[in-house]
Amino acid sequence: MTDFLSKLSGQIVGPMILGTLFPVLLFFTVVSLMVLPITPFGHEFTDLVSNPYHWDNAGKIALLATFIILVTTVVLDQLNNPLIRLYEGYPWKDSLIGKRKIRQKRKQLDLARKLMKRSDTLAREVQVGKLAIDSGWLWKVPELAGEVIDQEFPNRPDLVLPTRLGNVIRAFETYTERRYGASTIALWSRLQGVMDSSYATALDNTKSAFNFMLNCSFLSLVSVSLLASSGLYWSYPKPPKLFQTWEMEVVVLAMLSYLFYLGAINRAREWGIGIKAAFDLYRLPLLAKLGYETKPSNLAEERRIWDIISYHFAFPSDDNYPEVPYRLTTTSLIVEPSSALLEFERTVTTPAADTIEIKITVSNHDPAATDADAVSIREEIPANWEYVKGSATVGGKLAVLEDIGPLVIRLGELGYLHSQVAVYQLKKQAHP
Repeated sequence: MTDFLSKLSGQIVGPMILGTLFPVLLFFTVVSLMVLPITPFGHEFTDLVSNPYHWDNAGKIALLATFIILVTTVVLDQLNNPLIRLYEGYPWKDSLIGKRKIRQKRKQLDLARKLMKRSDTLAREVQVGKLAIDSGWLWKVPELAGEVIDQEFPNRPDLVLPTRLGNVIRAFETYTERRYGASTIALWSRLQGVMDSSYATALDNTKSAFNFMLNCSFLSLVSVSLLASSGLYWSYPKPPKLFQTWEMEVVVLAMLSYLFYLGAINRAREWGIGIKAAFDLYRLPLLAKLGYETKPSNLAEERRIWDIISYHFAFPSDDNYPEVPYRLTTTSLIVEPSSALLEFERTVTTPAADTIEIKITVSNHDPAATDADAVSIREEIPANWEYVKGSATVGGKLAVLEDIGPLVIRLGELGYLHSQVAVYQLKKQAHP
């Protein structure tokens, strides 16, 4: 128990020191050296910071300063998520400024998408037309535009936020949906349980670097507000100078706040790379850890599995949504969209001594009256049996096979209240 607590405290305190305590120390120093000298109170903190010997001579003030720093650190650490959401733009995205910024960001996303398509088409036309210019740079434009789309924006325009930081974070939050059809928010807490401790520590360190930059930006803004209000109240307009020291300090702190914000964007991008890689590396171990023995044979099948699992994590009481079997059954359906709830009935007959005929009737009685855009039947062929070539039919016509190991028969579209019948034969393998 003691060993567990020591590890737990190390995991919590370590990131807090880098991500929160250091910015608070810088904030306390700035307030003590720049803000308090303007005010008629708090000069003992200025003396404490400007002269380290006061830490020995002014015990009460040093103790009070330590208490203030620690309390501020804990409070700021607890406010980490609300602060991130503030910088992302969630609280004010529906305001006039927020809506205007969102429109601008959506225009940027639309422009990047158009640039990627048009430049790729133009480069091909230059190549086909044998125009006497170097079109190499044109080929790089789609790559650069695609990088901006993937790293700077979410996967849908309706998810765009008013700030650049918010869109960078949403870009890696929606990565798993783009790639695997999975919800990052629904799966992240579960994924952490299967990650290697070394990888989780590296990810925490990246997040701590992001927190450091963001907290420094926020506390710099707070320092600007305190310094500007104190200067206007106690020092303005005396002494009569064109510029006063505190005014220049306000400008410097405002610039630092913006630079720290840019640093937070870069750190968020690195944090996002780690989040993406975590899903790439640990999603299949998570699937096994959740109790599913199903192993997707391709990306389309995996997207369907994660879409269903993510939905049930978000809405566990919804029974009108398909389920993923824990064990791979002999017969299963591959349906698009995965939300469509279809049923099937399987019968087996024996037309010959060494041959069996399987008839599968698939019906669409989806509770939401959803039309299935694409349906396929996946059949595991038993040991010592083999598929009879050309025997698969759908609706009496020769079927299209997407795979033969396992056997995947394409049914095509299946509207609401419609059914389709697939038939195929297996024969025993001949042993030498």
